[in-house]
Amino acid sequence: MDARVVHGNDEPDDADTRKDAVMSQPANDSVYDKTYRQYLKRLEARPFEGREAGLGIDVAGDAVIVPYFGRPVRLTTDGLVDANGQQPDFSDCVVICRYLIMAPAVEPRQKEWTAYRDFPDAGPLTVFWGDAVEGPLARQFSGRVDTLAMACHALGGTLPPVEIACDLCRQFLPLPKVPLLLVFNDADEEFPAAASLLLERRAASYLDAESQAILGHVLTRRLLSAADD
Repeated sequence: MDARVVHGNDEPDDADTRKDAVMSQPANDSVYDKTYRQYLKRLEARPFEGREAGLGIDVAGDAVIVPYFGRPVRLTTDGLVDANGQQPDFSDCVVICRYLIMAPAVEPRQKEWTAYRDFPDAGPLTVFWGDAVEGPLARQFSGRVDTLAMACHALGGTLPPVEIACDLCRQFLPLPKVPLLLVFNDADEEFPAAASLLLERRAASYLDAESQAILGHVLTRRLLSAADD
């Protein structure tokens, strides 16, 4: 495979399909497949050699290996394949493909933590972020901080390098250059439980707003699932 990086954040023409994936709206499988194939077409002629450090990826022959939630996903001439030899879910495919497509020519330096609503392109997806990303974490883990801590550990969550006043704070690395920071405060006699999921400001250089929302939703679903195991 001869996969090349786009130097800069080229805009896709499939925003509606990605928004469907974010909002969990029903869509024809053929539409999803068409979008996925379009992504693969855009990647198939773009070599990544020499860009490994800047993206945190590996290149092995014709394959590009992307760490995703701590497990390798391979981009080959046949598409994306996870560690079990299966194609990841469509939402995961969107995030990984967009990460490779948007790959900036120069690694951004803006690493300050930022709320999703403060990204200029977040727009109406801020409602989704509150309802489907942060809201379920606050509701499901209210009074269950220890359970949340175990779920975070199961997904590779680590203590952040900075100290934040809260009941629980964990940093995740779903993609090499797109960390997420979970800040959780449990309910008390005055306030209900609250969860905030933050991104680095430079995340907008690697993922568009829809893909950021998908990634946040994936983390929430995985945390809820880990807590049930």
